[in-house]
Amino acid sequence: MKNYIFIILLILSAAGCAEREKINTGNGITLSKAMSEANDTAYDKAFEKIKFNFPDDHGPHPGFKTEWWYFTGNVVSPDNMNFGYQFTVFRTALSRDKSDRNSEWNSNQIYMAHFAVTDITNNEFYFEERFSREGNKLAGAQTVPFKVWLEDWQITETGEGKSYDLPDLRITAKNEKAEINFKLKSMKPLILQGDSGLSQKGKQPGNASYYYSFTRLKTEGKIILEGKEYNVNGDSWMDREWSTSALSDDQKGWDWFALQLDDSTEIMYYQMRKNDGSPDIYSKGVIIEKDGTSRTFKKEDVVLNVEDYWTSPAGERYPSGWRLKISSEKTDLKITPAVKEQLMNVSIRYWEGSVIIEGTKNNSKVTGRGYAELTGY
Repeated sequence: MKNYIFIILLILSAAGCAEREKINTGNGITLSKAMSEANDTAYDKAFEKIKFNFPDDHGPHPGFKTEWWYFTGNVVSPDNMNFGYQFTVFRTALSRDKSDRNSEWNSNQIYMAHFAVTDITNNEFYFEERFSREGNKLAGAQTVPFKVWLEDWQITETGEGKSYDLPDLRITAKNEKAEINFKLKSMKPLILQGDSGLSQKGKQPGNASYYYSFTRLKTEGKIILEGKEYNVNGDSWMDREWSTSALSDDQKGWDWFALQLDDSTEIMYYQMRKNDGSPDIYSKGVIIEKDGTSRTFKKEDVVLNVEDYWTSPAGERYPSGWRLKISSEKTDLKITPAVKEQLMNVSIRYWEGSVIIEGTKNNSKVTGRGYAELTGY
């Protein structure tokens, strides 16, 4: 029963997630409905650009209703076993301030975490979800030393140094069948998404988030699957976002892509979808060059065509293959799920998975790996 209580609380406070909140449309609650009805004037909102401050902004922002620390990556073992992983921790406030009740359990914060490993070589997908209150230190986030945790699922500062304003990190998470223990080190400066870190998601004022990314993190460590251990290395992607915003009532979801190419560049593109399925004008992306410089591109520069579909056991029909063309970047990419069935079939369902990339950029062939996230289907 505890999980159902947390689910209800998260749905009631769903207006806090503008880009990464996952709403299960299969239970009669649409994404736009759950994320647009609340009008929380008690919380801070992303109305204007700010000056980001580190390390403080790696830590929690309790004045805002929702935020998340999000990691995905693709890694490989010495014997060419290929894996993808996702690890995300969400914080959602139930009220602006704590009550006056004197108890270690007293908390106005709920944490949710999602953990998944894709065994690409063997076409297997492992996932789990956890919830906890912040009280009694069961979950939380802190700045110095940097740490975000939900019980023994943790993102921690290693103390071994930092690169480009990000401390070297360790991620640990496990369930009965899968476990990860990774060290991550940023190889590029952070990217401020949107307009200098202000990422507008919809037409209403304040319908935005503060959003930055580290798009290339060297990753090494181990994966354990059903008792078998693999040493691995590869690359990860980190997203940080906080907001009190909501989708507009004419938006139903988004398709989000984080692509790491073999020419040492990266591309992020998210397409906000309107109720009729067409892309919203607030869709946007960024390309990051080898030297870490970046530039944004708009919906008008992009053609995103779906080339295949996958139907979940519950009957939800998800895109399962894309052609992404970015005219301003002379880029034409074919994006294919590494495994079709990478559905996060948790309390709030969404598709999130490792993808394989091939195509051309600036008239040269490129390949790569990445992650895609699909909501509102």
